[in-house]
Amino acid sequence: MKHLAYLLAACALLLGFKLDAALVATDGYYEVFITVNNQLNENALSEAGVTITSKYQGFVTAMVRSDVEESAIRAIPGVEHVARSITLFTTADSARYFSRVEPIHSGRNYNSPYDGNGVIVGVIDCGFDFNHINMCDENGVTRVKAVYMPLDNKGVSPVINGVLLPGSCYETPDEIALLTTDDPRATHGTMVAGVAAGSYRGNGMFGVAPAADIVACGIPETELSDVRVANCISYIQDYAKRQGKPCVINMSISSNVGPHDGNSYLNRVCRQVSGPGCVVVASAGNDGLTPVCVHRDIAGKDDTVTTLMSGFRDSQTRTGYVNAIAQNGMPFSTRFVVVDTRSGDLLYSSSDMSVDGNGNTSLVLSSDQDNLLATYCIGSINMTGGLNENGDPSSLYDLKISSRSKYYALGLQFNSEDECQLAVWSSMYAYFNQFGFSWAEKGTESGSISDLAATDSVISVGAYNTKQYLPLDENSYYQRPNLPPMHLSEFTSFGPDENGINRPDVCAPGSMVYSSCNRHVELPNLAYWVPSSWVDDVEYPYGAALGTSMSAPVVAGTIALWMQAEPTLSAADVRDALRHSSYHDVEVLTTENSEMRWGTGKLDADAGMRYVLHIEPKNGDINNDGDVNISDINCIIDILLGGLVDKDTMRRADVNNDREVSISDINALIDIILN
Repeated sequence: MKHLAYLLAACALLLGFKLDAALVATDGYYEVFITVNNQLNENALSEAGVTITSKYQGFVTAMVRSDVEESAIRAIPGVEHVARSITLFTTADSARYFSRVEPIHSGRNYNSPYDGNGVIVGVIDCGFDFNHINMCDENGVTRVKAVYMPLDNKGVSPVINGVLLPGSCYETPDEIALLTTDDPRATHGTMVAGVAAGSYRGNGMFGVAPAADIVACGIPETELSDVRVANCISYIQDYAKRQGKPCVINMSISSNVGPHDGNSYLNRVCRQVSGPGCVVVASAGNDGLTPVCVHRDIAGKDDTVTTLMSGFRDSQTRTGYVNAIAQNGMPFSTRFVVVDTRSGDLLYSSSDMSVDGNGNTSLVLSSDQDNLLATYCIGSINMTGGLNENGDPSSLYDLKISSRSKYYALGLQFNSEDECQLAVWSSMYAYFNQFGFSWAEKGTESGSISDLAATDSVISVGAYNTKQYLPLDENSYYQRPNLPPMHLSEFTSFGPDENGINRPDVCAPGSMVYSSCNRHVELPNLAYWVPSSWVDDVEYPYGAALGTSMSAPVVAGTIALWMQAEPTLSAADVRDALRHSSYHDVEVLTTENSEMRWGTGKLDADAGMRYVLHIEPKNGDINNDGDVNISDINCIIDILLGGLVDKDTMRRADVNNDREVSISDINALIDIILN
C-alpha cells in the first residue's frame, strides 16, 4: 500500500511537471506532435479535444485541451506516438539546449563549470568578421588569438617546420584589431565561429564553447581549395602546439571530388595531424536529397554508361563538377554529350578523352570556339584525366555552362575496352537525372557523404531540425513547413563511404541556427536576418542559416568542452564517447536506415562529458541526464504505455534488475528518489 500511495502521488506530480516544464499552455491548450497511420479517424481526435494544426507525411501537429491526458490520445485508433512540444527558443540557445550543453556550462553534475577555456577552436571558412562582438570576451577584448589567410599578402607569412606557407598570419591583438574580413561577399565563417565559440551574452546567441581561444583561417568562398584548406589545418595545429593547448578544427565545407575512402590528400592531412589533443570535425554535406552518386560497371567495349545532368537547363550559366573514378584501376574514355529530352536523340558529342596511367590528359570545350556546341550550349567544360591518390584512373569535369533550351540535357558518356568498376560523384547542380530514359543512369543519394567526411580521421556531422518558425522582427516570421522539429534534416548527406562504413558519425542541430554575421559583407547574401545587437553604438548583425555547416560547429564546440576536461582526446576517443552517449528518441528510432542516416544518434554533450570524465551512471537515471528525479519515472511510464526507446534506455529502465520493465521498477525508482 505504501508503494501504491507513493506511485499515485508521483504520477499526480508527474502530470503537473510535464505540463509546466515542457509546455507553453495557451488558453487552456497545449501542443503536441502525433505520429499517425492511415487508420486515423480525425473526427475521433476532434471529439477527444484534439485540434489538428498542421499535417505532414506520417504525423500531425495539434492543440490539445489541457484536461486531456496523453494516454487518451494514444488510445485513439491510428495514433502511434504522442510527443509534447518543447519551447523552441528564438536564439542560438536552442542548439545548446537540444544538444544538452547547458548542464556543462552550469557545472551541474561536475566539480566545476566548463566553457572551453584553455582549448583552441580553429575554424577554416570564408566571410569572417574577425572583431565581431560575438568573438570578444565580456571586456570587449577579442578572443580571436590568431588569423591566417592563405591569399593575403599584407602580413608575415607563417613558417612551419622550416617551410614558408603562402599568405599572412596575424597573432597579436593590435594586428587583429585592424583586420576587417577575408571575404566581403560572405558571412559563413562568422556564423560558424559564433556557433562553435561565440561569447556575446546580450542576446542569448552565444556558442557552445564561449571561453575557447579562436583561430580563424579565412579563404574567400570562390577560392576554397583542398590545398589551401590543408595549409590552414597545418597552421592551426602548429599554433596550438606553440601555445601548448589542445585544439579542435572545424571544417564546415564539403566536396564530392575524391575516392570517398579516406585516402584523398585532404583526408591524409587530417589523418596525419589528428591524434591526442587534436581533433578535426567536418560537415557531412547537404546532398542527402540529391542523386549525386552513381556506381556502375562497364561490361566491356560494347557497353556505354551515360549520365545526364539536371541543373544546366535554364539558360543561366552555372558552375558544377563531376568526378569519375575507375575503382579497379582500368583505363576508360569519356565524352561530353547533349541529348534532346523529348526524343532521346544525341544532338552533340565531343571527341573522346582517354583516362589511363600514361599521363594526364585534358579536353577543353567552349561555345566560343565550337560552333556546333554553341548551337546547344553557352559556356565551357574543362575535362581532365589522370591517376588519383589511390593510383586509379580518374577524370574531373569542371562545368561553367548552360543549355539554350529546357529540352537539352547535358551529359557524359563513359566507355572501356575491359570491365571497369566506375564510381561517379557530382556537385549539386550537376546531379543525375534519367529524364525517362532507361539507358541513362538514375543516380542515388546513398553515398552522397562528402569526401572530406569519409574517413575515421575526422568526426563527421549531420543535421537535424530544431526550428520551424523564425521571428524576423516584431511583425513577421518565416516558416519552413518542410523542416519538422526534431526530425533529421533530409538534406544531410550520408554514406556508406567506399569502405562500407556508415557516415555521418553523429547528428546535431543544424536547421535553423541563429548566429553572428559579418559586418563587412558588401551584398546581403543571407535570407533570414534578425534584429542586430548594438554595443557602444556599433551595430553587430545576426541571422539564421541551415545546413550541416551549422551542425558541425555545435559538435566542434562540444569537443572543446570535453577537451577542457581531458586535453588528450583523439578522434577515436571522441567517436567512442559519441557511441556511448548520443541519444535515440522516437525520431531516430523510426527513421529508415537509422544508423546510416543518424550515425550514433543525436549529440548529447552532457552525457558525453560524463563518459569522458568516467562518471559512472546513477542507478535510476533512466533518461541519462545525470539526475534521478521524476522525469525518470516519466520515461518508465512511457515505456509501459508502448513508447519507443533504444536498448540502452530499456536497460537503464530495469531498475530492480529483474530483466523486465514493469511497475515494480517505478516502485524501486520512487524508493531511490525518496531515499
